Amino acid sequence: MFLLPFTLAYEAPEGWSTGYIIAMIVVGFVALVAFGLWESFLAPVPMLNFQILTNRTVIGACGLDLVYMVSYYCWANYFTSFLMVVNDVSISQAGYISNTFNVVSGVLLLIVGYLIRRTGYYKWLLYIAVPIYILAQGLMIHFRRPGQSVGYLIMCQVFTSFGGSIFIIIMQVAILAAVDHQHVAAALALLFVVGTTGGAIGGTVSGAIWTNTFSRVLGEYLPEELKPDLDSIYSDIEVQLGFEVGSDARLAIQEAYGYSQTRMLAAGTALMGLAFVCVLLIKNINVSKIQQVKGMVF
Repeated sequence: MFLLPFTLAYEAPEGWSTGYIIAMIVVGFVALVAFGLWESFLAPVPMLNFQILTNRTVIGACGLDLVYMVSYYCWANYFTSFLMVVNDVSISQAGYISNTFNVVSGVLLLIVGYLIRRTGYYKWLLYIAVPIYILAQGLMIHFRRPGQSVGYLIMCQVFTSFGGSIFIIIMQVAILAAVDHQHVAAALALLFVVGTTGGAIGGTVSGAIWTNTFSRVLGEYLPEELKPDLDSIYSDIEVQLGFEVGSDARLAIQEAYGYSQTRMLAAGTALMGLAFVCVLLIKNINVSKIQQVKGMVF
């Protein structure tokens, strides 16, 4: 309820002044605060152990997950559409490019796991992954616009997949190393909830940027005879793809995509600066020295 108004406000009758937009923000915020107070002081059986929430490694790992997911979903939701409209690739090719992460991570996670196994430490990998991820997102600000080769976009996707893969495994390893056996499930659940929340926030930021930039810029670039059809062009990718590549209408749509995407990426890249703070919070625990719990545990 708190996040939804950031996407809906653009289409509301009176924008941010609309009654239901204000009501959703207020009620959503109050509900979040009430939930925190209930969990802290009143719940007979809290969802999470308070000691877990004060562990600096847990805080750092969850913070990194939050920042990473917000940053990623600031731009990811419209990437496939961008590839089809701006780079003129088929829907299957756009799917392959968008799923670069799944291919890269499938191989890289095995290597990362082996390195942790050999060294016993995991934090040093974050000092490699965070700069690479920020570099890749920064490069996408330049390459994700009309007239750029799709090969550069794939290159950036590989780099972000490299950093993101390391984030995923290190966050989980750090959480597992920081808590005792009985709190493993709760800690991993907390990490999942924080990541899901980050994805929702990122999607909200992305939707807010999209709704407040794409239509306006599209209206500026569209030929005069097509401006009455602005709403249908804005809302329907099939209509967008129906214009011939190289035509004035298609070029206008591509410019609008580039304008919105660069601002989504700029927001995501700026947020990733917080990842360095989260990394500093995470302790570099030697996982090879942790005594494993063996046998059946009840």
